[in-house]
Amino acid sequence: MAEEKKNRSEELESLDKKINEIINGWNQNPEEIVEFLQFSSKFSYAYSPRNMMLIAQQQRGALLCKSFKAWKELGYSVKKGEHGMEVYVHTPITILKTDDGDIPYSKASKEQQAAYDVGEIEGEKLSYFKKGYTFDITQTNFPPEKYPKLLDRGIPSEFHRSCTNILKEYCEENLGLKVFLQDQEQNIKGVSLYGYHSPSEHEIHIASTLQDTAAFSTLTHEFGHALAHGSVEESLNTNLHQKEFEADVMSIMFCQHYGLEITDERKSHLSGHYKDWKKSDPNNFHPDKSMRKMFDLFREHSTVLDQKIVKAFPELATKLLPQELEVNSEKKKVVNKTAKRKPKKKKTPRL
Repeated sequence: MAEEKKNRSEELESLDKKINEIINGWNQNPEEIVEFLQFSSKFSYAYSPRNMMLIAQQQRGALLCKSFKAWKELGYSVKKGEHGMEVYVHTPITILKTDDGDIPYSKASKEQQAAYDVGEIEGEKLSYFKKGYTFDITQTNFPPEKYPKLLDRGIPSEFHRSCTNILKEYCEENLGLKVFLQDQEQNIKGVSLYGYHSPSEHEIHIASTLQDTAAFSTLTHEFGHALAHGSVEESLNTNLHQKEFEADVMSIMFCQHYGLEITDERKSHLSGHYKDWKKSDPNNFHPDKSMRKMFDLFREHSTVLDQKIVKAFPELATKLLPQELEVNSEKKKVVNKTAKRKPKKKKTPRL
């Protein structure tokens, strides 16, 4: 048990070291964050930011990743000689509070497990992580011609005018935000002023000078402000450069998700505020935590927005909505026949 904990600790330290190396690389070249955000938008529905960092570092061209077991359950196998990518794997365990002390459920006797199952013994559920491996779809025998269409993020650029209007409607109906498009008020006139979010008025203003793609990009940026710094208190208590960095993260994720090219101006804006945030508030400089927060918000709201967009444009369903991978039915039949020969065992949580 002690040796197992030691090995697990060493494995996690190795992964943590890789995460720190990635973040240090960002410090040297913040533009790499944009590449990571573009890459990770493909995996936002399945992986944590930390795991996406690890996957991106190990295989930049990855498309869709699953564990060895998950691919096998779909009826496909990992190609011989392929090496998995290291990731964190959540391994929750239950500790039984017995007269003999604390015992993991998996190590307890059948009598103790049964007593816990009916509530006669108290227990505590704990979360642990260990090192595991994931494999990209290109590392398996999954037929390329059957790859999910959602991996193709190309969407005609004229589509973004509709995206802007749908996002505006979403802000107003779901978040209580008033959005002013084609705004001509004096304080957002000028070539360098695109728009702003007002926490006190619960409003977003987008300049009238913007064309469709720029309007959508700007609205997603201000949308990020509204979600992460929506109240006056949140806005006042958050570093200016942190706020801009977080809003850029949201904008880049949405633009990549909906097929809009990330402009050099947006990349420069994110990079500049990343550097200024680190310089102005080093004690509270935690870009990984900020990105985790924005990823969670992106997942939450992009899921709903995708549904609205597909309702307006049904032909985009295969591009925007999660698609089930086609199961290899012939392989599954063989697996099922083999499984029938094995005696059934009671499933218990694994340590």
